[in-house]
Amino acid sequence: MFHGERCYHFSTAEMKWTESQNYCVTKGGQLVIIRSKEEQDFLHVNTGDKSHWIGLNDMETEGRWVWVNKQTLDETGVKFWRKRENKKGEPDNWTYDDASGEDCASLGGDNGGTDVWYDSSCKKVKRCVCEKKMT
Repeated sequence: MFHGERCYHFSTAEMKWTESQNYCVTKGGQLVIIRSKEEQDFLHVNTGDKSHWIGLNDMETEGRWVWVNKQTLDETGVKFWRKRENKKGEPDNWTYDDASGEDCASLGGDNGGTDVWYDSSCKKVKRCVCEKKMT
């Protein structure tokens, strides 16, 4: 699917985060890097409210979120983490499902809501969004 200067692929298969990145590389791209509210909205509309992996993780250093192109989240300045009333929002590094925590980001959580990001165990299986720049 084309949008702006990029081509996107929305997987139907569910994979772990690392498998998803490898899958995107075999398609000639990478897991999606979200650069704007407009792109976030486009992805939300096209995921069918089903959680999808994006190219963001804090696997190397807890709390230091990095895109697959090695840019930090702070460098891109675009954040759409889920917020909760009277509670800490995402990312929350919850250890209930995985004792090692939640080091990978997705559009939506287990119950949908793909208009915001969640941190999740990288071992969970989800769909993914791949992207590549059009030439």
